[in-house]
Amino acid sequence: MSRVPASARRRADEVESLRSAVVEIAQEFRDLGNRLRELTEAVEALGPGANVPDDAHPAPSTRPTSSRTTYEEFRVTVRPLPELAMAAVAETSLRGLPGVKRVVSIQREEDWATFLLEVSTEVDLISEMRASMPVGFNVTDSKPNEVSLELKWLWGADSA
Repeated sequence: MSRVPASARRRADEVESLRSAVVEIAQEFRDLGNRLRELTEAVEALGPGANVPDDAHPAPSTRPTSSRTTYEEFRVTVRPLPELAMAAVAETSLRGLPGVKRVVSIQREEDWATFLLEVSTEVDLISEMRASMPVGFNVTDSKPNEVSLELKWLWGADSA
């Protein structure tokens, strides 16, 4: 009968413990991914026009418009975004703004994100943001085709 040294048994036990931890963590990641999908769907459902009666939409503008809308890139930096869900809210809000053709790119780091948008030159983007975004904000920096915003979240803020 062969005898397994105590150090080998300890290593085998440690390996098994680590394998179990990996399985648990992988399940937590799957659960978080599912929860993130649920939250993203919920946020998108709250976007502009969600559950709004047809008669609540303003009448179309009667001002003449050109047959060709011109678009330009506009960079919007927002902070704070301490949670990924808050970044999703900001992105969904920006995507739904009148005059925003598309979100070209997103850069997210720490508690901020920069969105590069393709925006109609006929739209006052800041005014549209104030009217449509679900969170208030202050403009902290403004340059041609670039703006930085400080968002005023109602949740997660210090009560001091």
